[in-house]
Amino acid sequence: MIYTLKYISHPMERVNQVVYEFLKNSIPACAYSRNLFPEWFRDVMANSRAQAGNKSFEDRFIDLHTEYQKLTIVNRQSLFDSFEAGLDIRSLCNEKTKPVILSQDYAEELHTALKAVLKDHFYGTALATNKTIQDKLGTTLRNHYTTFKTLNNSGRVCPFCGLHEYALIDGEAKDDYDHWLYKSKYPLYAVNFSNLVPMCDKCNQGGVKGTADVLHNDDGTRRESFYPYESNQGVILSVNNFSDVGSLSDEEKEKYPYGYYKLDVVQQDLTEAEKVETWKSVFKIETRFNSYLSSHNKQVKDDFHEDYLPDHPEIKLSNNITTLRVIVNAFRNQLGNPRRKTGVLINKAYLEFICAVGNEYMLYTFCNINLAQAI
Repeated sequence: MIYTLKYISHPMERVNQVVYEFLKNSIPACAYSRNLFPEWFRDVMANSRAQAGNKSFEDRFIDLHTEYQKLTIVNRQSLFDSFEAGLDIRSLCNEKTKPVILSQDYAEELHTALKAVLKDHFYGTALATNKTIQDKLGTTLRNHYTTFKTLNNSGRVCPFCGLHEYALIDGEAKDDYDHWLYKSKYPLYAVNFSNLVPMCDKCNQGGVKGTADVLHNDDGTRRESFYPYESNQGVILSVNNFSDVGSLSDEEKEKYPYGYYKLDVVQQDLTEAEKVETWKSVFKIETRFNSYLSSHNKQVKDDFHEDYLPDHPEIKLSNNITTLRVIVNAFRNQLGNPRRKTGVLINKAYLEFICAVGNEYMLYTFCNINLAQAI
């Protein structure tokens, strides 16, 4: 990750209490009752109404109760114990040996019922629109996002990619919450706010994170993952290869008229190596970073000549390579905070690359120094 988010305590967190008490109180053999819920939530059930032929909120909980009661009491207790142990999402990300609850392993019908009530209705509709929930909690989902934005006001840029900004302007639609453990596979955590992370729309869409499983590799084995609200040591970016435009295919030439760059992205701390690899895999980091640099490096050059140099009239470019390295490195060092400006780490890696020994022609080109004169 580019940086760590700050978790907010907020009244909306109480909705997870509904899931907890409903499952716990339904462990013994029992009939459905509103007494299975926290007292504040019973009016939510009483006021639920079916609309347009769809089942009501309460009808969905009744279906869930029916499927839950079909399990043996031993399995109901086991499911609840696993659910309770996994409420600490951070520990699931850090401890590969810690079991992860998969409700479909108990019964497919139960898993379907959980998705219907917790993923589709509770998270998908009720959190944002149910007036009784808002009245009982004295707040809204929008207020949770606004509070998150205020607490994390030093971060404009999405920490999962560093390429796009959060929606921060009043009046604009907020960015969606991502379920760090995605809700179709882990519906029991669909309204657990420690599992909800505001994320830019580019990262949250299908094809990037989408339904990627941060806890499991493609072969089903467990893996470590960053937890967005836990501090980490960050990553190191470096350019490892450049392909001149002449060596690219016709399609690539159209996309990358200034050549194609490849970056290495590695951990600052060896103990976080697996977490970095998970992040790179889930968010398609190297593909996106390579494409960004190959498409935007000219913008860095333009910023240098059109903004930086006019603001520093004392700087005089010459064909002295040592002087040019000093100048460009000074420009690199003032590029800004990666929390507040997109692409900073990538652009810094690019400038470091062109200043390296052996890439003098790139530095001369960047500084608009005629190569014949430089030699």
